[in-house]
Amino acid sequence: MRSVTGLIVLALIGAPEDSPRERVGTLDHPPIREASGIVRSRRHPGIFWVHNDSGNAPALFAVRRDGTLVREYAVKVPNVDWEDIAIDDQGHLYLGDIGNNDNRLPLRVIYQLDEPDPAQPADGPLRATTASYYRFPKGERFDAEGLYIDAGHAVVVAKRFDGREADLFAIPFDPPSPLVKPAVPERIGVLPGFTEPATGASLSPDGRRLAVCSNRAARVYDRTAGNTWALRRTVPFASHDIEAICWDGDDLILAGEDRGIYRISRSRQ
Repeated sequence: MRSVTGLIVLALIGAPEDSPRERVGTLDHPPIREASGIVRSRRHPGIFWVHNDSGNAPALFAVRRDGTLVREYAVKVPNVDWEDIAIDDQGHLYLGDIGNNDNRLPLRVIYQLDEPDPAQPADGPLRATTASYYRFPKGERFDAEGLYIDAGHAVVVAKRFDGREADLFAIPFDPPSPLVKPAVPERIGVLPGFTEPATGASLSPDGRRLAVCSNRAARVYDRTAGNTWALRRTVPFASHDIEAICWDGDDLILAGEDRGIYRISRSRQ
């Protein structure tokens, strides 16, 4: 007979067959050691772009939803602490070198790249077409692992550890802020109910829904008439290593350090 404690734990995390996460693939390409960002291509059906965290070579990987590699591209910008990747409708990818462990880095950057065609090899490392740098006001540095593009701005989700709701900060990208005059992030709101460290973010292609993940849950938000975010649903799961999230139609795709690719269907959101 199961103990009362055991029943409570099962009720909280769900039995495996009841988990809101369905494993749909494995990132089996050996260089993908620590997936930290994922985004679905809007130009190339069935393609997802993945990158590693810091401590790995600067590279982008085109993979299918089952995790199989289509192509690997070297990138000609340093991977100081890449934490997320975003996309727009104009054929651009955005690499967020936005990590700031222990708040040691005074300057962070988001790179814009032209999305390559994964059916074609590159003739050299991918180059950033532009970059937007940002600096922190004195005493106000923050770590971040979530990034999305919204109305000419890059928006980063602050990774909080103090139990307060996650802040959203906007960095201008139209025009971008150069290294010689970095932008100061503008606080534009918070994510209601998101009180654990955020590890990834993704804006739906229509701009109406925002998904943000932590190691233990994904939260889906709806945009309000006042251009704020209202919590629709929290989807808990038992995990310790989810680092990335993106939209795939109405489904959510998650990835992380265990090399797994997981799906949360619309019905579980």
